[in-house]
Amino acid sequence: MTDMDTPAAPEAFRLARVSRARTVHRDKRPRWAELASQAAFVVLMILCMSAPWVTDEVDSALKQFRQIGYLTVLLTAIVSLRPWRNPQALLVVPWPLLLALGWCWFSLTWALYPAAGLRRLVLTTIVAWSLLALVREIAVNRMINILHVLLAALLATNYLAVFLFPAIGLDPNNYDGVTNLWRGVMGQKNFVGFACAITAIMFSLGAGFPAWNSSAGRRLLIVRVFVVVAAVIFLLQSESKTSIGIGVFAILIGALFTYLATVKGQRRLAAPGWAWIAIVPFAIVCVGMAIDATPYLDMISDPAAFTGRTQIWTGLIKAYVEQPLLGVGYGSLWDVGPDGPMTLYAKNWASRVSQGHNGYLDMLVQVGAIGLLLILFAVLVWPLQRLLRGGDHPARVLGAAMLFFSLGHNFTESSLFDRDGQGQVFLMIAIALLWKTTAAVATVEGSRRPA
Repeated sequence: MTDMDTPAAPEAFRLARVSRARTVHRDKRPRWAELASQAAFVVLMILCMSAPWVTDEVDSALKQFRQIGYLTVLLTAIVSLRPWRNPQALLVVPWPLLLALGWCWFSLTWALYPAAGLRRLVLTTIVAWSLLALVREIAVNRMINILHVLLAALLATNYLAVFLFPAIGLDPNNYDGVTNLWRGVMGQKNFVGFACAITAIMFSLGAGFPAWNSSAGRRLLIVRVFVVVAAVIFLLQSESKTSIGIGVFAILIGALFTYLATVKGQRRLAAPGWAWIAIVPFAIVCVGMAIDATPYLDMISDPAAFTGRTQIWTGLIKAYVEQPLLGVGYGSLWDVGPDGPMTLYAKNWASRVSQGHNGYLDMLVQVGAIGLLLILFAVLVWPLQRLLRGGDHPARVLGAAMLFFSLGHNFTESSLFDRDGQGQVFLMIAIALLWKTTAAVATVEGSRRPA
């Protein structure tokens, strides 16, 4: 057989055009850079996990310590990238996220409270950039194992608070006639609910653990089951309904992508263009509310529904109708003083809360329909396109579950593009994981064309 008769060998992988090929180090990283990036990631996650408690404290020294901590993490992350050897290493933000963040910065030019928006957007940008940089630099399994340890430690701390320090660990507030719900050290049942749900997701899915049929995998399986059960018990005792429902949905998403990876292997699941369908309902709602908000207001007319959240959402829709395209500016909606914009649109207590309990409505009012659709392209459409391209890395499955949990959680809580909120932090980690583990696209066997 001649060389011309020999079939071409299949190409296993090649870097996608939108990958980080130009930003990856070409030389072996020194040990100190690896340790520095891991230490920065640990500190960053501790700061984020403790944020609900620290922000509720009146001690200004704690808040200053938190600010210094984030700046230290940022500087450490920059140094660990060694930009003096490769300046392009600093380009760690995918262009869709860069576009969405850029619109938020642009909105400060017309913001009602630009100073407040600037402070919040600086923190949002620092946290997002640091997470994207550190997840890219740290080995995938090492980063996931760090999260395993930190989340398990947080769960143990929450249990200790409930049983040893009930004044801290139990929530005295009344929720539909129920008091003393479990909140651990996180100040509020919905905060601890998110932490418990993400713990159950990470330990139930296999990313970062040895294969279950290996000896090490069987030993760790007992630990994983124990942590998942403990997290689920705490989650149920917190009665955080959003985290319970969306958590189950996220685990099912993880199971679905595990099955698809098993069946299809590295092949793409569908044409990436199908991901655009996910943004269509949001676009329809944005346009529909701007034209006539009455049907949407009628849908949430019951003031007691969703534990009273509909009263906040009514005010948010009315505020959006006033400035549908551009909004009031990033950070100019909540916690801006007694004369904030929500005092004009919401009544009584609903005008004085610190969030809209819907991340999409919150961002819609702040940055308008244009800004929200840019954000949704960055955090929903683009990551979905990465998922549909294929790949069977276990972290890809975990990234999908974390992505859908964080986005689903925003339907009744607000964390989308909001500083160091738990939902925003794990959303950025999910996107960084998907970007990292799907950087290579599979090719069809025997073909030179991308799959």
